[in-house]
Amino acid sequence: MAVVGFNFDKILVEKKKVLKGDIKVKNNLDIKNIKEESMDLGDSKQKLIKFEFKFTVEYEPSAASIEILGHILYTESDDKIKKILDDWKKKKDVDMALKTRLVNMALTRCNIKALALTQDVNLPPHIRLPMVSPKVDKTSYIG
Repeated sequence: MAVVGFNFDKILVEKKKVLKGDIKVKNNLDIKNIKEESMDLGDSKQKLIKFEFKFTVEYEPSAASIEILGHILYTESDDKIKKILDDWKKKKDVDMALKTRLVNMALTRCNIKALALTQDVNLPPHIRLPMVSPKVDKTSYIG
């Protein structure tokens, strides 16, 4: 049905040493837990599902790291909420269409936040950014 909330719960960026040489960057996002929540809507309560996630960026070899914990609040009909929670309890997984939507939302928000954090502590960006390069005039080449 609909995402009704997105929040960061913990943000940690740590630069352990000066980065030099060949640096590898690894990104990961995991759904850590799913649980039922409720939200007051005047005189009634709306059932929600709280998807807790963890986003990490590791600069190797052990040079820096970024960790973002957060959650997404999602509402759906009562029977679908029950099915999502049952699937999570049985398999620790959710429907691929829903998972894709939630992971893409979390990745977008976390990558933007992590990019700002890399600037704050003087780390190279963890994702490839568009670059402009000069156009080479091929007509003047005489080889």
